[in-house]
Amino acid sequence: MQHSKLVRHTIGTSGSSAASLGHWPRPVKEDKVIAVNRVTLGGLACGLALLLLAAACGSGGLSTNGPFGTSGQNSATICAWTTPGGVVYDGLEEFYDTGGTATVDKVTLVHPRRLRLVAAWVAEADGPVAGLGKGYPHPSRAWHHVPGAVVRRTRGQEVLDLVIVVKPTRKLGTATAINLYYQVGGTHYLRHFPDGLKIVVGHTCA
Repeated sequence: MQHSKLVRHTIGTSGSSAASLGHWPRPVKEDKVIAVNRVTLGGLACGLALLLLAAACGSGGLSTNGPFGTSGQNSATICAWTTPGGVVYDGLEEFYDTGGTATVDKVTLVHPRRLRLVAAWVAEADGPVAGLGKGYPHPSRAWHHVPGAVVRRTRGQEVLDLVIVVKPTRKLGTATAINLYYQVGGTHYLRHFPDGLKIVVGHTCA
């Protein structure tokens, strides 16, 4: 019997100037003020440009609002257990393809600690195909191995399932989320799954 546990968590210069009648500012001082203002504005513009560049580099230039949808505001901690040296499969991440034919480039764990990603597939189905459990799943012809998985647009009740196999390297392995990188029509996207993983070795989840 498989023992697992899904715990849900809800995520959620001022200045002043005064003019005195009958006192005119000296031209030299006025020129200095203008020069200082230009330098200040130039520095602010450069700083803003650097911030925008850093933000773009940090996101990798990938859109998270692609045909595979966006991550929700809720996250979960998926807990499962395995025997020493064993693995766990997770096929609980469902999504849709509202665009054209897509190619899945890679899947990664986010902030993994003592947890290694062993294998990944994208399965085309009309519902869940794997669930959660110990050991390896049993792929069918509708499962496409990552990297290089090619999937078509979903219609009607069709869904896509991300199925992964992970292996803890210690008594407890964790990850905060899962990222899936894909492309459609030459445009690259990121699908973020906010579900975390907690894999326990030797005993069931507390």
